[in-house]
Amino acid sequence: MNFDINNIIRSVAIAAVGLPLSISVSGFVNTTSSVASRTAEKAFDESQVEVVKREYGDKLVKACIGYVVSKADSTLERESKTTIDKIFGGEVNYKGVCDFFVF
Repeated sequence: MNFDINNIIRSVAIAAVGLPLSISVSGFVNTTSSVASRTAEKAFDESQVEVVKREYGDKLVKACIGYVVSKADSTLERESKTTIDKIFGGEVNYKGVCDFFVF
């Protein structure tokens, strides 16, 4: 077996440069992967605002459609307004409520 000192030094130099570079790239990939997974988890979590909006929206759909399509001062409009009032526990801006929660 022939051992050439040049080949040994070259191999050690390549390892000395390549090892830290590969470790840093690996760390960067792991960090990027970790950040991406946390961001994805947050995107799927439903915020409290969205939960409340969905809950009220589910209750308001029929009443808001009735309010929007009814003629002014009709029985359907009054029934829809009454239903919306009951959901919120008082008089509200009906157009604003329906625009925000349903449409």
